[in-house]
Amino acid sequence: MTDKPTYPNFDNLINQTDAEMQRLGWTKAQGREHLEKHYGVRSRLLLTEDELDNFLLFLQLTDTPNP
Repeated sequence: MTDKPTYPNFDNLINQTDAEMQRLGWTKAQGREHLEKHYGVRSRLLLTEDELDNFLLFLQLTDTPNP
């Protein structure tokens, strides 16, 4: 398994993306599909802080449950 990133904001960003994915009704598979399509990775653990922040912003601006 991949080690958890060490940047200070990681846990906060993960918690916020979890909440937004839940709000949208996204499954883990839908989140993984979006990450693969837009970032080329299957896990948020592999995103940089900027990428994870960008993913959170995308989720916050999304109104529909489709990735």
